[in-house]
Parts: sequence; C-alpha cells; structure tokens
Amino acid sequence: MKDGDVFKIPLGDGRAAVGQVVSSYLSAYYVVIFDFVASEEEVPSLVTEALQSEPLFAGLSRDALFRPGRWQVLENRTVDSRKYLPAYKVGWQVPGEYMVVDFSGERMRPATELEKEILPNRTTLSAAIFEDAVRAHVGLEPWKEFFDELRVGDSVKSADLFDA
Repeated sequence: MKDGDVFKIPLGDGRAAVGQVVSSYLSAYYVVIFDFVASEEEVPSLVTEALQSEPLFAGLSRDALFRPGRWQVLENRTVDSRKYLPAYKVGWQVPGEYMVVDFSGERMRPATELEKEILPNRTTLSAAIFEDAVRAHVGLEPWKEFFDELRVGDSVKSADLFDA
C-alpha cells in the first residue's frame, strides 16, 4: 500500500465503493472513502468520477482487507493530503494536559482549551468498520451511531494548525 492508491470496496450486491489511501502512519493507513457507488465491473473505468465525488468517510485503518484482496487497488493517483489529514490531541505529562500533534507526529504544541474539546484522539479502526459504514450508507445494513464518527466533516486539519 502506498499514498495515492485508489481501491474498490465490494459491497456484496454486485456494486462497489471507491476509496483512496491518503497517507500512512506507522503500520496504519489514512483512507478516504468517497460517496460513489457503481457496479463492480464499471468501477475501474470510473476512477476519475469517483475521486471527484464528495469524501464520505475517513480515518486510520489497517491493511487487513487489502491483504486477502477483498479491497483491490485499481491504480495510483496523486492525492492532496492537506485536504484530509487531521490534527489530533494527545495526553501529556499531567492528567488533563494535552498537546496538539500533526498527522505525522512530527510537530506538536500545547493545546488550547478549544482544541482540547474539539480535536479527536488518534485511533486506528478495522477496515471492516469502514466497509460496514459504506454498506449502511447505501442501505444494505442498519446504520450504527458509531458510523457518524467516521464521516468526513469539518475536522481540523494538520495543515490548518501547522502550515499557516
């Protein structure tokens, strides 16, 4: 797996969704899954259209579903990581004290009170959770409240805090 890899996520009903690896962190991959579904056979020819769709879900995940070939890499495309990679808060030496850290873990500074409230902790999730969220989004299984946390929203990006 490498930055820019575009992959398809089979939904089990003949259709597939599309995602892209944005970056890696240690042994995990930050993936974005787009609000795009097409027949599995057509997806490889629709990569450009898929990548122009709105990002739907995003987060750090392991490569478990890539290794058996369930999530198949279709091609590699340039990706603007500044648009996606979040900043995180991390606990520090004193309980209740936090630092803000960029996605790569290379830059950090003390968190403001607002950042302590709004920034997430870094978590790595199973690829199966992302697959379940996509299946629920298209109505193939029940929606779980937890899936809301995977939605791409107005998260604070590393670039917003450290590249200004």
